[in-house]
Amino acid sequence: MPPRRQNPEVFGALAGTLAAVVHLALPPTALPQALCSAPHSSPSLRGGSLGTTAPGSGWLQFSVFRQRSARHFDAAGDRLPFPADGTVGITSMYLTTGVGLIRGLDAWFQVPLHVAGYRDVRVDTSRTGIGDLRAALRVGPALFGAPAIPLAVRVGAKVPGTAFPLDATIIPLTEGQRDWEVSVETGHAFSPLYLLGWVGHRWRGENTTVGRQPGREVFGHAALGGTAGGLHWELASDVLVGSAPTLFGLQLTTARRRLFQLAPTLGGRFGPGDLEATAAIPVVGRNLPTGAGVSLGYRLSWGR
Repeated sequence: MPPRRQNPEVFGALAGTLAAVVHLALPPTALPQALCSAPHSSPSLRGGSLGTTAPGSGWLQFSVFRQRSARHFDAAGDRLPFPADGTVGITSMYLTTGVGLIRGLDAWFQVPLHVAGYRDVRVDTSRTGIGDLRAALRVGPALFGAPAIPLAVRVGAKVPGTAFPLDATIIPLTEGQRDWEVSVETGHAFSPLYLLGWVGHRWRGENTTVGRQPGREVFGHAALGGTAGGLHWELASDVLVGSAPTLFGLQLTTARRRLFQLAPTLGGRFGPGDLEATAAIPVVGRNLPTGAGVSLGYRLSWGR
């Protein structure tokens, strides 16, 4: 089975920036945090099981994502309109690359550019800039000379690409703090289908600019995919469960984030690379926008 490098975290990261924009419309206790459904790129399925990218091989992907929402999940999980007929929207461009370093070890990097906006009957504002920069290492059993088994561990980090604004009328394009995460991944292929998934934990740093520390998060991803008639399809879901953030040491229990979303994908070979379209569809959640998003990505690969 050919390598699979689906990138569902794109939708999570964008939903996160969109959520940050909402701070213009919501009271402080309902302030959403930026969402990142990790890890940053999915396992590659080679020879029927999970595997790291071969040394010297790699891929480069350009993605465009668009999300717009006039409603949000409140602290109880109800879908409510933003105050004053508000609407938040974001268009993002992602440049993502992954490369095999040595046998059993690969690396991933991502740089996003966001165009975010908020509009209601009183306000019409937008901002463009670099979002949170992300990087990760993925380790497989081959690094230690162990037999091939469908298992890998990913360690990742996130740093702000643009400074977090002190002015509350300026849209934040990053969360303003550093994060660290660890996840365990597995997958198996039984041609023409495959299953893959991961579960992980994210530790959030403090945004010292505003005295805010997002709550720690547990995240998960599960997907069933396959090929048919030269096309690739995947039905995936993401789960995020966050603890309460703190503001100047005060715990905001009503600001916990929750999300379950669906992410169907359809793609195929186009020229020298692969073209994929994916939707991000929030089903249930808390303290996050409800609007669906869509992504279009083109990926070039080299090596084995």
